[in-house]
Amino acid sequence: MNRDQISALKSKVALFSATTTVFFFASLAAADLGDSLVLCKNNKTVRTLRVEMGADSKCRAIYTKQGVDETIGSGLNPNSCVEFVSNVRKNLEEAKWNCREVKEARTSNVLIDSAE
Repeated sequence: MNRDQISALKSKVALFSATTTVFFFASLAAADLGDSLVLCKNNKTVRTLRVEMGADSKCRAIYTKQGVDETIGSGLNPNSCVEFVSNVRKNLEEAKWNCREVKEARTSNVLIDSAE
């Protein structure tokens, strides 16, 4: 690979990283638990719970495990989806997981020097 190809590849990697971050936080913005999500940890294992409203005005309760979203409930009334999330949170906490609501997310950006 020549220097221009390496530079172009590094730029694509940086763009992909920024795009992934935007998509992740865009899904957080759609959460309907006071613009938050529930983050549960057990040692180094993490699970997330959130409520999203669809274009069809239905809510979906989403459980994320190992980076994969799973719909655990849905309905026309957003309170029913909040209840799904609350029940799963309760079950996790009873199994010794530590859960908390996350209201704000922060990211760090790594800048790649294209001169390298």
